[in-house]
Amino acid sequence: MFEKKTWVNRQSEHPARRRLTPTGNDNEFDVARAEGVIMEDGDAFDAETMNDLEKRVAEGFSTLDPADLGVNVCVQVYACVKSGTVYELTGSGAVGRCKIPAAWNSGDTWSVNGKAVPAYCGADTVDSDCIVAGRWVLFTFDGQRLDFNGGGGLSSGKLAQATAAESDVLSGKKFYAGNKNLKTGTLALSGNANAAQVLSGYTFYKDNAKSKQTGSMANRGSISTTLNPGGSKSYSAGYYSGGTINCNSATSVIKTTTLNISGTWSQNTASASAPGTIVGIKSMWRNGDSSSPRSISTSGSTLSVEWDSYNGSLSLSFTVAYI
Repeated sequence: MFEKKTWVNRQSEHPARRRLTPTGNDNEFDVARAEGVIMEDGDAFDAETMNDLEKRVAEGFSTLDPADLGVNVCVQVYACVKSGTVYELTGSGAVGRCKIPAAWNSGDTWSVNGKAVPAYCGADTVDSDCIVAGRWVLFTFDGQRLDFNGGGGLSSGKLAQATAAESDVLSGKKFYAGNKNLKTGTLALSGNANAAQVLSGYTFYKDNAKSKQTGSMANRGSISTTLNPGGSKSYSAGYYSGGTINCNSATSVIKTTTLNISGTWSQNTASASAPGTIVGIKSMWRNGDSSSPRSISTSGSTLSVEWDSYNGSLSLSFTVAYI
């Protein structure tokens, strides 16, 4: 430690008085003090006093020499090696620098002169943003912990507030969330609808997150209709909110009519038409022949009869049900 000295001024009765004694040469004199009474000699400005000042200054600096007390206020170079998962620093001084020998991996730790210590960069523990192989880093060491220069920016605490997962971010897009590890999104848009399949006035995204499309499907509202047996109803394409299609039972719409077939038949067959779709034959009678027809069939509103080996004239009457 530097030893301070209290400097004292010279005090005399006549501090500025001097005695001039001729030397024998023209205009040449010896000068001597003639101050009268001396109250305080004071500190002389001479070699002895200045050498004492030099000595005290030197001793003050020597107390900060690492060789003497192990403390240094200047930046000191530390040796750094990585052994397994531990960065081992060797050196002295409160402010140091070292060259990082190997890349940082999650879970790595630090020691100084064989003592395990925590290491920080700003508000966060050190990580791969601070510790990069081949880089020189600057730090302070208080005997208990290492503090590397740096910090600021987006801290781990702030990143922890980001909750997006890879499945929430578009496929191939890079992002940070939760920690400082760079992540890649996996969300893929794979819709296969087209505008005609989406209700008119509604928007949707298909396979491009930046291309919003608008549906064109017509809104037809609800439907309501009643059909007879064999009937049909056509509807235009579009969106239907619901409704009911009712069907009448056959017995509620069946009517009856009499069909007469008479005259000379050609190729043993004859036919007649009903005023609607034939759904059944209720009865039959004939005149002039006792034989039975080979077959009776219906198709739509047509009744057909086939007879065996008959070349004459014949009258047949049928009562058929139709709708």
